[in-house]
Amino acid sequence: MDNTLPPSRSGGLLASLRAGLGVVAQLIVGAMLIFVASVMAMMTAFAGLMIAGAALLLRYASVRQPAPIPVRVKDTPVTLQARRTPRGWTVE
Repeated sequence: MDNTLPPSRSGGLLASLRAGLGVVAQLIVGAMLIFVASVMAMMTAFAGLMIAGAALLLRYASVRQPAPIPVRVKDTPVTLQARRTPRGWTVE
């Protein structure tokens, strides 16, 4: 009686190398996907910060003209006359 193993059909060392390279390739692809996703997230955050900065710059760095001071000619109240026209109301 013979107690030897049947011949392997997978190829031994070559099959192990293929399996190892497959695992390494999957790890590299996974790492690249995570890297690309993180770069896209950082670019999106940077674009949002740039938009927020531009909005703040437009809000606080704009040149403002002072509001005109109303001038009263006389102390009596002014009565306006309104009349109906085909386009709507007109105030004179």
